[in-house]
Amino acid sequence: MQLRNLEPSSSSKDWDHKWADIFSHYQQDLRHAYYIHAMLDAEENHVLELGAGSFRDMAELRRRGIDCEGMDFSPESVRLARKQFPEFSKAIHQMSAFEMSFDDKAFDVSYHNGFWVLFEDSQIQTLAAEQARVTRHKLIATVHNAHNKQFLEYFDRLKVSDPLYDIRFFEMDEIFDLLRQVCRDVMIVPVGKGKKHHEDFLIKSGITDPRTLRACFDESGLSYLESSERLMCIGTVR
Repeated sequence: MQLRNLEPSSSSKDWDHKWADIFSHYQQDLRHAYYIHAMLDAEENHVLELGAGSFRDMAELRRRGIDCEGMDFSPESVRLARKQFPEFSKAIHQMSAFEMSFDDKAFDVSYHNGFWVLFEDSQIQTLAAEQARVTRHKLIATVHNAHNKQFLEYFDRLKVSDPLYDIRFFEMDEIFDLLRQVCRDVMIVPVGKGKKHHEDFLIKSGITDPRTLRACFDESGLSYLESSERLMCIGTVR
């Protein structure tokens, strides 16, 4: 099953089969929801997750009092999510991120995790423009970190037998170039599996307060660029 170079309406059946296998497993890791919550300002309460897949982060943000909605183009993903989170079913949508039915500037913040790794630059430019269209303030794209060579090599080994790992990794300059087309200010924060004083150490210790995690991000800056799994890329929409 090839997951790269997806066209706007292709491969939904492939993803339907894939989510049937991995949906429950993907519920286990809530780190990205904690990262997103940490980066929200006080007035940013209406939030959208694109390519939500497991919808775990959307659900966790809603449990934390954030008015978060989620969308994915896989009908099976949406069906499983509505079954898993029936209390949030009205906030779960099935649609393509290339052309969403939401109004212009409908959300304060929009985000996704590991979504752009499936696409080439021309497709990402289209996706970014559509994401910016529905976003009032902050656009967040979390991608796999090409500066972490060990992590990149690990995926290269696994993709030989499992196409789920055949994804794109990004360097900072690539993300800056892509986001600056729709955003004026861009900040990049390395996240995931850093060293002892990284945000994941706090999360594993049960500390998930957004103000504490944001202070950790502010302090660490790019210190974990070569050891973190992903780059959380945050832009202010033009």
